[in-house]
Amino acid sequence: MPKMKLVALTRPLPGREDEYHEWYNTKHLPELVNKFGMAGAQRYKLAAKLMGRDENEFLAIYDIEADDPMAFLGAMGTAAQSGELTQSDAQDMGTCYTALFTEMGERVVPDA
Repeated sequence: MPKMKLVALTRPLPGREDEYHEWYNTKHLPELVNKFGMAGAQRYKLAAKLMGRDENEFLAIYDIEADDPMAFLGAMGTAAQSGELTQSDAQDMGTCYTALFTEMGERVVPDA
């Protein structure tokens, strides 16, 4: 089964940071991981900007294994539209970037 990474670059709306982090950590990540059988997910905070103009300071990486990437995304979209996933209006949807990547080549690790 192909391994994939779903990445989401996001940020909260100004003044709604606490609400955004509470929703993301206690609702959004657990719902996605448990509902869609993901291997796991983790969030990160921007430490240093090296290149580009992206305004988002938070990254979430979801570990996924699925035979059909488009069917997987379709199931996520259907769940979101039907209200099965808890939504938040504390996230700045104008800057959000989400993409699904499939594995390409072997993982490189240090020489033994």
